[in-house]
Amino acid sequence: MDLQPSDTEEAMRAASEDVLRDRFPIAQARNRPAMAWQQMAEMGWFGVALPEAAGGIGMSLATEALVFAEMGRFLAPVGAIAAAVAARLAHAAGDMALAQEITGGRVRVALGIPAASGGLRILDAEGATLVTDVGEHRARIQDVPAAMTPAICLDLTMRQAVVPMPTDARLRVEASSAAAHQRLAAAAYALGCAEAARDMAIDYAKTREQFGKVIGGFQALKHMMADMAVRCSAARAQLLYAALSLDADRADAAFQIAAAKRLADSAALENGRANIQIHGGIGMTDEADAHLPLKRAHLLGFVSPATAAALLAA
Repeated sequence: MDLQPSDTEEAMRAASEDVLRDRFPIAQARNRPAMAWQQMAEMGWFGVALPEAAGGIGMSLATEALVFAEMGRFLAPVGAIAAAVAARLAHAAGDMALAQEITGGRVRVALGIPAASGGLRILDAEGATLVTDVGEHRARIQDVPAAMTPAICLDLTMRQAVVPMPTDARLRVEASSAAAHQRLAAAAYALGCAEAARDMAIDYAKTREQFGKVIGGFQALKHMMADMAVRCSAARAQLLYAALSLDADRADAAFQIAAAKRLADSAALENGRANIQIHGGIGMTDEADAHLPLKRAHLLGFVSPATAAALLAA
């Protein structure tokens, strides 16, 4: 198993990073343009690991993980996770028309997770017509209820809604790999979130001065930023190994993916907190963007979480 990205994979990652830096800067995360969804579709991000017949670009899940980590680093809409999962589900079920609609961006897909009320919490709900509902042993694509009213969310980059659990499904698949796919994609987003916090902290530490010196020169902050970098490095290594394991259909793929999600979620939370601390007083304000990666990290912890029980079972 080659853990190093190929030249093609690295080119795809680099191209995605360039587009994200130009069109999806974190400074605009709270007010993404209406065309953002179509821009993601045009880049092929919803079908990285799907064949061209399904509207994809025929690469691997490892390549998708690399791309999604970049998307997470710029706090791109989390609905992209749902779109990639839904397109793969539609393709596996033989519904090529639906797969092509999703990968082409002609329908918008929201991310569904269980709500405490017993209903369905719909993330990135604004403008969505479909929602995914992925469990450990089954997956569904459902129509978004017409009466849904999106509201504010902990993550200020999106809107959410809580609706009664839909009873009718547009597509239902039993015993699918959708749970592993969604957990892997969410882990990639969480890794990107951890890297976003790391990068923001380092950039700020290079320019903020105190006592006549830039704060990045203070040993205590050097240690904090080194820890942030180590967390990202460990989470990235595990993410790539997990993605390659799923591509190779290894027997331990479920465990590797759960481990990747656990490491990435932890890195995102710890780096998000450290980023705010390094920003100091301004880091506690809404004016600064330091709080955005931390809020995204908290949200991603609810998307296909890797519990201790799940890790032991795997």
